Amino acid sequence: MVLERLPLLDALYLTVTTVSTVGYGDVVAKSDAGRLFTIVLILFGVGSAFYVFTSVFQVVLEGKLRDVLGRRGMQRRIENLSGHIIVCGAGRVGNVVMERLLQDKEPFVVIDQDATIWQSLVDRGLLAIQGDATLDSILLQAGVRKARGIITTISHDAENVYVTLTARNLNPDPAFSIVARANRAEAIEKLKRSGATNVISPEIMGGRQMATAMTKPAIVDLMDNVFYNEELHLDIAEIRVSPSSSLVGTSLAVCGIKEQYDSLIVGIHRQGNLMTHIAAAETIEVGDVLLVIGHRDRLSELQRRAAGY
Repeated sequence: MVLERLPLLDALYLTVTTVSTVGYGDVVAKSDAGRLFTIVLILFGVGSAFYVFTSVFQVVLEGKLRDVLGRRGMQRRIENLSGHIIVCGAGRVGNVVMERLLQDKEPFVVIDQDATIWQSLVDRGLLAIQGDATLDSILLQAGVRKARGIITTISHDAENVYVTLTARNLNPDPAFSIVARANRAEAIEKLKRSGATNVISPEIMGGRQMATAMTKPAIVDLMDNVFYNEELHLDIAEIRVSPSSSLVGTSLAVCGIKEQYDSLIVGIHRQGNLMTHIAAAETIEVGDVLLVIGHRDRLSELQRRAAGY
């Protein structure tokens, strides 16, 4: 208005077209109504475009940042794990494995190639890695060298063999346990030769359990109650005896496990051998793994005693 000696509306019109970078063009509004309409159109048009652009940019940027930061945060949590379990495959069998590990409060990491399955695991708050479990880099990312063991539940036997071979090569420690799924009977021996500690065939195990349920239903009912019935709070535990434990040197007759913890020793795993017929005079030794059945809270107390706490 000062420099060009323009009326207010003309000056406002030029200002809006300049600031909005719309420009003046060859054809311009000449009437006051046209200029007012152009001003409103520019303000709403540019404002709407800017809003849409920033909204889309915000959604994309936040999504990417959330994904990147989420993956980095999860990877840091995985790197801090030690003595955990790696589960390869989050299918039907893998989900049953995860539910049991959650029930036992065991730390674990899940590996699956499917992006949708990976996202669902993350949404559940589980530690998960999207990738091929047969690759060294993926197993190393899951902390295979610090893990307690690995469970491979993939539906293809060949992939389970690859996972077993790779995991055993990356962690040759005899204490590192590998439990592998076999879908066909002929794959069982191959998995064992590949380094699997235990091989489980869902079809064979399911068939055996069905036959036992018919011929010995009471036994199946007992085992189901021990392993799957949360209301009974019964469980069977492996309890390793440490050198500092007060159990060392005591016999089964005087150790007080039955009286103090209301639990029953059903076997002792000693130096690779399983002892099931145990005399009351048998002495508990350092490194023994006691197979004990009892209530979960009492087993936890016994676990602490066996560890020397």
